[in-house]
Amino acid sequence: MRVLQLLALLGLALQVFGEDFVVVNTSKGQIKGRDEGSYNTFFGIPYARVDEEKPFGVSSPYPHFTEPFEATDSTINCPQVNLAHSSIQCLRLNIYVPKKTDKKLPVMVWIHGGSFIFGSAGIYGGQYLVQHDIIVVTINYRLGPYGFLCLNDPEVPGNQGLKDQVDALKWVQQNIEAFGGDPRKVTVAGESYGGGSVDLYMYLNTRKLFDKAVVQSGTAQADAMFLKPDYRAAIKLAALFNYTASNTKDALKFLAQKDPLELMKEFNSSGMLLRACKEKKFKGVQSLVTDNPLHLCKPKKVKDTPVLFGYNSKEAFNIIANQTDDFFASNKDVFIKELNRTFNFNRKELLQIASIVKKFYMGSKAVGQDTKLALGDFWADFRLTHATEASVTRLVDQGAKVYKYVFSYIGNSKFKNIPGVGVYHTEELQYLFELGEEFGFDPLVEPEQIQMRERMTTMWANFVKHGNPTPETSDLLPVRWERVPKDSRPYLNIDVTMEMFEDVYHDRVAFWDLLWHNYWRKSKILS
Repeated sequence: MRVLQLLALLGLALQVFGEDFVVVNTSKGQIKGRDEGSYNTFFGIPYARVDEEKPFGVSSPYPHFTEPFEATDSTINCPQVNLAHSSIQCLRLNIYVPKKTDKKLPVMVWIHGGSFIFGSAGIYGGQYLVQHDIIVVTINYRLGPYGFLCLNDPEVPGNQGLKDQVDALKWVQQNIEAFGGDPRKVTVAGESYGGGSVDLYMYLNTRKLFDKAVVQSGTAQADAMFLKPDYRAAIKLAALFNYTASNTKDALKFLAQKDPLELMKEFNSSGMLLRACKEKKFKGVQSLVTDNPLHLCKPKKVKDTPVLFGYNSKEAFNIIANQTDDFFASNKDVFIKELNRTFNFNRKELLQIASIVKKFYMGSKAVGQDTKLALGDFWADFRLTHATEASVTRLVDQGAKVYKYVFSYIGNSKFKNIPGVGVYHTEELQYLFELGEEFGFDPLVEPEQIQMRERMTTMWANFVKHGNPTPETSDLLPVRWERVPKDSRPYLNIDVTMEMFEDVYHDRVAFWDLLWHNYWRKSKILS
């Protein structure tokens, strides 16, 4: 009887349906999940409802369940190209729960990447992380125009996808205790644009819904993570269907009637970019993002927050590996194109600065096979590496407790036999999650690969539990991971041999520090 009373106090399952199912009592009603042996899963739980007549705007709380909700479907995706099994009612989350009943467990909430146009919660399996006595939650959020129209309209002011993420975090705060989780110990984590979202969370105009953060290969300051609003975006989207909208509201009404998959295909083929933005303020409408990424400052909110922040050793290597001469010929003006996309330079200034950047990376050589490694370094630095270093500096200056890493292990890389190989974007994820086929990674079978997975999941779980990825050293974790102080930049190089180093790519970082110091006012986000 005491055991049953303890389970009831923790809000855990008191009913078992056969050998495979388990039911949890939440504030929303009963949720029926699956017994996986050493852990339980609850898939496809709705945390909010989309207004299908106004699918680009604010959602509403999901109604209470009148009967046990069957939480066994992880395949529900938000509308996106190449995924037919999607639904506008996609605001779902998945939960992996260890079979622990004697104490409340810390929680990791995962925000997927995908340029805000693709990805889903269901392709990240939490079965390895959950073995370390943490609860893992993965969430969906609206993508493309459904999540990131930034308009001069109070019903769609912008960042709806980010607001969906916040709604999911609120759901976790209200309900995770029923699954045995501790709402006071919630780590929000993400990769790529999901990581950029996490970086932004510390500066949103909302109460803090987490106590720790993990940012992998992403940052609020990354190239194209944050754009200047295009108030005519809805009208332009309607025009793709040969519909001439008289105004934004007319365009939104028309677009709301389109098949979501058809709309996402037209949007994707148009080349339009929709990202996070600085929202226009409207009376009676709470804005979520009111600063641009170059002026993020909330030291009272950031201070003392543990943050695990890092990236992979060669983020853009997959872009340049195994490419033909035609690829490099088509990118002979890449420095001009990239700078022009980000800065408002006049033509003369653009050509001069692009020439300086090219010389820094390639000297007098042209873009080609023999300079592809330099091109990869440029793309990585311009799009992510420098922005990450700037974000680390911002967080440290505002009092965060930052642990910085570079992931360098190439043991399962499909490019590991190519000279100059490094770890490309997303490659570290296979050592944290059981990933969907979309990622194209081979299964981890070698002892060294399995050890790396154990090492990564242990450090990440340690951080979720303690705010420190290496609270103690061991054979698995032989090096103590040092925090970043204000006056230096130590980082853990995660590889077969774990080592602490200083000032990664310091010359390249300093180059971009100098360029941004001189030209930040010409950023297209600001000007």
